[in-house]
Amino acid sequence: MTRRLAFVATVAAMIVSVSSPAMAFQHDRVHNPVLHWALDIATLAIVVAPIWTALLWGRGRSKWLLVGLIGLVQIPVAILGFSAGASALFAGSGLFFGLAITVAAIVYTRRVTRLEQRASAVEAAD
Repeated sequence: MTRRLAFVATVAAMIVSVSSPAMAFQHDRVHNPVLHWALDIATLAIVVAPIWTALLWGRGRSKWLLVGLIGLVQIPVAILGFSAGASALFAGSGLFFGLAITVAAIVYTRRVTRLEQRASAVEAAD
């Protein structure tokens, strides 16, 4: 019972944490200036967070290549975030495409990390 509750609570927290940034993209019709300002800041944070993460975690020259690549990917995110919602299909497909890129990057990174760990274990055994 405790495991099920923990699982349900975790999934609910994940859904809320994912949906609140996504809702920041759909704020073009918000008329309250304070709320609109807060959603603009949230959208800006969503756009630049991956870039700052790469700057803080990267090393050497490859850090700047990674920052450039992430910046290139984040340009459509910024356009989607700060433009008026043309259509739900446009916004939904953009969010789905961004999620697909993120999932692909995570899968690729995990696969490469496992291969590197196996290679270093083989070298250590020799």
